[in-house]
Amino acid sequence: MSEVKLVARTLDLFECYAGKGEPLSLTELAQALAAPMSSTLALVRTLVSRGYLYQTRKRTYYPTKKLMGICAAIDLQDPILDILRPYLARLRDESGETAVLGTREDLQVIYLDCAHSPQAIRYTAQAGEARSLHSNSLGKALLSVLDAEELKKVLDSLEMKALTNKTLTSKKALLKDLDLARERGWSANIAESVPDLAAIAAPFSMAGKGYALSIVGPIGRMESAWSQHVKVLVKIVADLSRHQAIDNL
Repeated sequence: MSEVKLVARTLDLFECYAGKGEPLSLTELAQALAAPMSSTLALVRTLVSRGYLYQTRKRTYYPTKKLMGICAAIDLQDPILDILRPYLARLRDESGETAVLGTREDLQVIYLDCAHSPQAIRYTAQAGEARSLHSNSLGKALLSVLDAEELKKVLDSLEMKALTNKTLTSKKALLKDLDLARERGWSANIAESVPDLAAIAAPFSMAGKGYALSIVGPIGRMESAWSQHVKVLVKIVADLSRHQAIDNL
């Protein structure tokens, strides 16, 4: 998927600030963005004029709270998350592990929201993170419900990189795994993306769009409660689907 350079550079700027956590000079921003000084200056001036950045006394720049306010307003009015967050929280509470909601965009899984486990050692992620379809429980759950034509189209374009020695890197192996997922109604990822993590995920549909919920945690803890996690996940997704069917009557 091709990127629009100016849009990508603007997003990179804000992600840079999130990582650095301090005011930055034009030179520092240009270096971080790998952009010419003239382009960086034009971008910064635009963001200052629109109220997204301000200049400090030391001739450095830092974001205002405008973007945070806009994001908060968008988040509060998200029609999908408003419905799904209670199920996400329930999945976390009943499993004791981190629960993640995701959807497929082109050849990636995009995390839409996460409810983190209260345990000290846990899996953490942020909304907006992208993952590979072939090595992620959410990705495999979402692939498992595609029709044959769409699945072939996706797999023909999918680069199946090995992330660990457990990653499925052949179409034959992945198709076999997807067949199993269809039979049982859920997908698994046991050390396929990160050596010490395991996850299970189940797909569902809302307003014609595919989504999936997953339970993710340290591999030892996940495997010791595997059957219980499966029961919890399957029940919550079934409840969600049933309630959606009732709402659509």
